[in-house]
Amino acid sequence: IEEVRADDDPLPLAHGRPLPPGRKRFEFHYTALSFYSPEKVRFRYRLEGFDRDWIDAGPRRVAYYTNIPAGSYRFRVIAANEDGVWNADGAGFDFSLRAHFYRTPAFWVACLLGGGVLGLALYRLRMRQVTARFAAVLAERNRIAREIHDTLAQSFVGIGVQLETVVKLQAVSAEVARQHLDRTRILVRSSLAEARRSVWALRSGALERSDLGGALAEVAEQLSGETEVAVRVSGRRRRLPVEVENNLLRIGQEALANAVRHAHAGQVRVELSFGEGLVRLSVRDDGQGFDVERAGHPAAGHFGLAGMRERVQNLGGELSLLSRVGEGAEVVVEVPVA
Repeated sequence: IEEVRADDDPLPLAHGRPLPPGRKRFEFHYTALSFYSPEKVRFRYRLEGFDRDWIDAGPRRVAYYTNIPAGSYRFRVIAANEDGVWNADGAGFDFSLRAHFYRTPAFWVACLLGGGVLGLALYRLRMRQVTARFAAVLAERNRIAREIHDTLAQSFVGIGVQLETVVKLQAVSAEVARQHLDRTRILVRSSLAEARRSVWALRSGALERSDLGGALAEVAEQLSGETEVAVRVSGRRRRLPVEVENNLLRIGQEALANAVRHAHAGQVRVELSFGEGLVRLSVRDDGQGFDVERAGHPAAGHFGLAGMRERVQNLGGELSLLSRVGEGAEVVVEVPVA
């Protein structure tokens, strides 16, 4: 073998030389000695790993190959003299052609691993999206349930209080009883409107008519019957974010309803204090009180305390329950505000 070229570049004749990927054309130049009739020398060649059989080249002294795939090869050539005697040993040239990185097994293994990792990441992303969507639906369901409890349920408490007052006063003073009945009709209409607002997460109607202090006073009037309810506001009175006002109003409404309906209080004091970076709501009654450790359990009769805690937690505030059986109760909420 006299010369080997790859894409017109001569290659060293050292055996086993690895070649970079992308080589397209190969030329193998060879010859054989004959002192009598060199023109009658015949050749056969074969590229082991590529050709299945020997190729008869006749007197031609060059072999051409194109588009050889990556792999290890051995080019062999044998010759026959003018008498047709073949040299079975011949000559050989070993070489290997490296594959492009994207055609190597390591690349495909990496692709499979990368595809698996990507698939797992997409699956986890999808699961997070589904989980987030489910959590959003669950949170919205809980919000609506909480709003229904704190609007319709508490409105029913107010309606019940007014109707009980009507029953007790109708034999004493028909005029006063009629006033409470008129108040009941107004409360029914406002309760329906309030329920619609709550479902659509709108500002309470009482908060549209007044600030938080005025809205608490309106709720107190709705729930007052035989129970004396007083509302006091201190500090620099101002409007708060919608979410803060709505939640504080619902908390105050729940605490008032508990005091009137469950604690059977004679007097309830509501105090709203505006401070620097803090608003404080306190609802204190002289009713029968309750066991704080059991508070929040339905069996204890305080169904809305868990909702109050959830509202305060959403606002980043603190809720305190102070009560003893037979000694009244106080609900204190402190919420940070800008």
